[in-house]
Amino acid sequence: MKQFIYLSATPESLVASHLPPVKFGHYLAVGTKKRLRGQAIYFEVDPEKMKNLPWEYIKERLVPYKDGEPKRSLFLSIYRVLENTPLEALKNLYLVTDDGKVLELKSHSFRPDERDLVHLYQQFNPISTRVASKLSPPEFINFLTDTGKPVSAPRIFLAELKLNRLATHPDAPIYDLPYPNPDHLRDCLSKLMSSKERLTKTVIRQYKGELPYRTIRNGFFVGDQDSFLYYPFPTMEDLEDEYYSWWRSALTQCF
Repeated sequence: MKQFIYLSATPESLVASHLPPVKFGHYLAVGTKKRLRGQAIYFEVDPEKMKNLPWEYIKERLVPYKDGEPKRSLFLSIYRVLENTPLEALKNLYLVTDDGKVLELKSHSFRPDERDLVHLYQQFNPISTRVASKLSPPEFINFLTDTGKPVSAPRIFLAELKLNRLATHPDAPIYDLPYPNPDHLRDCLSKLMSSKERLTKTVIRQYKGELPYRTIRNGFFVGDQDSFLYYPFPTMEDLEDEYYSWWRSALTQCF
């Protein structure tokens, strides 16, 4: 059977499997008694661009079951996985709803919107802090991965979330954005905008829930001091047309 390698962001782990990407996502969300229903976010990894994969262990343990069923998952690492995975080894990104619908995202070039004043970022790895910032996604990645600073990470994976009018007017109505404690969010945005020196402001120290996909603004980013990858989220037109089944599932998630 064909072998696949995945980097899961929720939780962070490196996993080998006989399942192709879409079937693997369905398995993560609903295909085991260990987790009856839950969101999943993961990358497919190119094994040829990985260093020090335990091939002997994979050969020994990644084998079909006696009845011929494929081996669904074999954990290879659960610690500091993202920083030890070269960016060039990351292939497509997959977003899975809690009922097993899978959306595939491909990396593209990124052009920052110069009109943006404030951004809202949800980090996934290596920490799950939600942060408001005046920095664009590439600038934010560069800022947080500067290991010359006391607080840094070698590499980060995050999504930019919607702020709508809050990005310029913190007192604007929040409408349908399902963020907890909107008054606290407004206060964070106001303090960030009123300070010339401050570039970031923590909104949630550790986000423990599942991400409502409808809050994603432009997409996902993974990077370090040297480079980054951008995985754009589909436009509303594409979501309602080409990806309708996934989008319908995503809209009912977290309600």
